[in-house]
Amino acid sequence: MPDEPRAIDHKEWMRHGGKWIVFDTKDEIDRLAEKLAQFIDSGAIESAKIWNGDPSAINVYSLDSDRGKVRELLKQAGARYVLVWEYDFAKGKNLLRPFTFTYSWFSKFRTILASYGLAGSIRLLKEVLNQRRASE
Repeated sequence: MPDEPRAIDHKEWMRHGGKWIVFDTKDEIDRLAEKLAQFIDSGAIESAKIWNGDPSAINVYSLDSDRGKVRELLKQAGARYVLVWEYDFAKGKNLLRPFTFTYSWFSKFRTILASYGLAGSIRLLKEVLNQRRASE
């Protein structure tokens, strides 16, 4: 979301762009996405992307200067459980918060494992690694 791409300042996004990651059941993430659509349509939230497994996750994108406002909108829309902030490209900023960064990656791994099981997670990892090798 949104359906149409928006113009962004790529230099600013590289330095300040990130996302809130919310982990929950697929049904809860779908409900949350429906409620967030109004904020995305109005421009209060830049965009969002859903991980459609079960359990599921939604990435809600914003600049770090809007991070607090977006977190409040997520809570207002009913976001439960894990809310993790992570920079997209400014990985050094993520490393300044090692607990949050580690928790974020642990939560991602746990969600993938719960969605696909151990064998499916290993297959997914192999596919991603093969895609990276093919693109190099």
